[in-house]
Amino acid sequence: MARPDSDSLRHPYRWLIFGGVCAIYFAFGVVVMSVPPLVGDIRADLGLSRSAMGLALGAWQLVYIVSAPVGGRLTDRLGIHWSLLLGATIVAASGFARAAADGLGTFWLAIAIFGIGGPLISAGAPKAVGLWFGDNRERRLAVGLYTTMPALGGTLTLVLSNSVLMPLTSSWRITVVIEAMAMVLAAGVWLFLSGRAPEPPVTVHANEVAGAAGRRELLADAEFRLLLVLGLGGVFIIHGLSGWMPQALREHSGFSPMAAANWVALGSMVGVVASLLVPERTDRERIPAALASLFVACAVGLVAVLVLPTAIDPVPVALSGLRAALVPLMLVALLECGPVGPANIGVASGLWFAVAEVGGVSGPLAMGWIADTSAGFSGAFLLIVGVCVVMLVPVARLRRFTE
Repeated sequence: MARPDSDSLRHPYRWLIFGGVCAIYFAFGVVVMSVPPLVGDIRADLGLSRSAMGLALGAWQLVYIVSAPVGGRLTDRLGIHWSLLLGATIVAASGFARAAADGLGTFWLAIAIFGIGGPLISAGAPKAVGLWFGDNRERRLAVGLYTTMPALGGTLTLVLSNSVLMPLTSSWRITVVIEAMAMVLAAGVWLFLSGRAPEPPVTVHANEVAGAAGRRELLADAEFRLLLVLGLGGVFIIHGLSGWMPQALREHSGFSPMAAANWVALGSMVGVVASLLVPERTDRERIPAALASLFVACAVGLVAVLVLPTAIDPVPVALSGLRAALVPLMLVALLECGPVGPANIGVASGLWFAVAEVGGVSGPLAMGWIADTSAGFSGAFLLIVGVCVVMLVPVARLRRFTE
């Protein structure tokens, strides 16, 4: 691996590459959140129960479990240009396919396609940061910035789906097609910017990829295994709440579809701010404390939704939005984990996302299943609170590796 001098670590083109990564990740969030604000309309049109919708919401995460390790290794071999472009193309196809669904099977398949392209983006983005940002503090800032893009894209989707697009189109199918076009535009931006890029400051040769720590070596590292466990729990929480929070506020708190989407969007904006500030201001020694604070904040917010008057539910919903900072903080920890380097960031990220998306599948499914019982969304929220508490155990064990 080529070691650049200190000046070349700050190549000016890094911000253009970063802009392309952000465009793709923004559109990633748009496509991910194209379904949750439309759950009621889609269920009515396709005749789906809550459990069936929960199964569909978790489809792409289920595919992630299998495809993420392959996508990570493919990213290390293809490079960031082709991996991100290919991933964006597949994700766009997933968005368009949703509009053609005529039942649970085709709807599940349309969402599942996302899980084939998504890992190429999830692994390609941190690899791009690792190759183009050599300074630790600047790298943390970059991770915080690009991981806010899905939240921003998702927030825009939450706000516009029911307030603008549905009144304009009168069709959830046309709405998801419009939202899928965001990824087509982002792919064009990436193709233009990355296609003109010089060599990154950190270059990785084929023999270095082959010689880097592989899956077995990574899994043998205790710190890496703890990060896998935290990813599992953290993404269980994030995807479970992201998939069901709009509908939960409608049924549990009595909000209209537009009001529910707007209040969830407020929580997403809180998450965006947290994702920008927390990773950049958290050095390696303070990562466990920051993670613990985020898990506790999410749990407190959900308990408050259950016990406080529904009129003030937006306040604890906004507090629980801090959960969004969990992923960027964990990715910073992953990039700074001992056996992880530029040559194997793709493999490491692929493994992390594969395990994390086990939580991504089970979170929406478990919440939907509990919501279909007499416990309703109150029981589903208590489940998430319990997971937040359990995650404090691996957080405490992580401290011995970062001190």
